[in-house]
Parts: sequence; structure tokens; C-alpha cells
Amino acid sequence: MKKRSFVIDKSLYEVISSIKGTTFTTQELRDLFASRLKHDDIKGVPLAQIRLYVYEHIRRMVKVGWVIPADEQKKRGQVYHLQPVPDVLQLEFIAGQFHQEPAADESAEMSTSSDDRSVNQGYIQSLQSQLKELELDMLSSMGEVERYKFLITEMPELSVQLEESLISAREKSSKLVGHFRAVENTLQILQAS
Repeated sequence: MKKRSFVIDKSLYEVISSIKGTTFTTQELRDLFASRLKHDDIKGVPLAQIRLYVYEHIRRMVKVGWVIPADEQKKRGQVYHLQPVPDVLQLEFIAGQFHQEPAADESAEMSTSSDDRSVNQGYIQSLQSQLKELELDMLSSMGEVERYKFLITEMPELSVQLEESLISAREKSSKLVGHFRAVENTLQILQAS
């Protein structure tokens, strides 16, 4: 079976690997990662920014089955269960956005890199909102596919008429997955740069 690449911040992976037990919350992981940043002499990063960064990694880990949210869904204090790394994943470690090495001639490019960062931040926010919209559209489309399958099973006499709608819903769902992956990959590139 071909393995799928899963890009993850090396320092965050080390923090996740150090978790005692198999459960954690976003806040606990955020605090552990913030301590790691301080240990690595990276200061001045707002906790809100660390939380978003950690949450994005958790969201991606949930998507691939590495982490499972507890049955009780919460807006704050959501509990997650850490699973073994799925066999289908090939972990690819990167220096995350907080561990990027500054360029040797950074002082000469300070104003340009500051402008680039604000442009990148704008792209990142735009892509994050696109991801949320695409995720909702994907869930809706997948629900439509599931419902058509159910209806065809329940009413086989309508299967010929419903088959065309099922095929259309599947195509729409596949396109949405493609759009979602493209936006997600672009976002990862921007966040790693």
C-alpha cells in the first residue's frame, strides 16, 4: 500500500510524542508547545497564534485518524484521544513557522520581509476561510451521496431515476475534495515559509 505524506512540525511532533497517556485538549497541547518554544529560546509568540497553529495540526490529525475527538463535543476543552500513527502515513518533518531560521542578510531585507509576512498573513486568513467553506460544502455533498445510496436501497424501483443524481453528487463531491486539498496544500506551504 502506498503511503501518504503527512507534513508535521518536528518540534510539535516531539511534544505530542511526550504526552503522558493518550488524551489531551487543545489548550494542554498549546501550553506544552509554548513551553517547548520557550525552551528553544523562541519568545514573543502570542498564545492565540500558537493555539491556532496547534489546532490546525490537530484538525489534520483528526482527518487522517491519528487523533479521535472524544464523543462529547465541546467548543472549549475538547478532549482528543491520541492513536498510533496510521500505517498509511509517511511522516515528513519540517521546521515549523516558529522555528524558521532567519536569513543571514535579514537586516537588509527587514522591510521587504515584513511586507511579505503581512501579504502572506492575508493569504493565510483568506485560505483558512476558504477551507472552512469547502469543508462545509464537502460534508453537505457527502451527505447527499449517502442519502441517494440509502434511497436507492430503500426504493429499488426508483434506482434508475436516482442513479443519475447519485453520479452527479459523487462528481461534485470529488471536485470539492480536490479543491479542498489544493487550498490545504497551499496553506501548508505558506505557513511553512
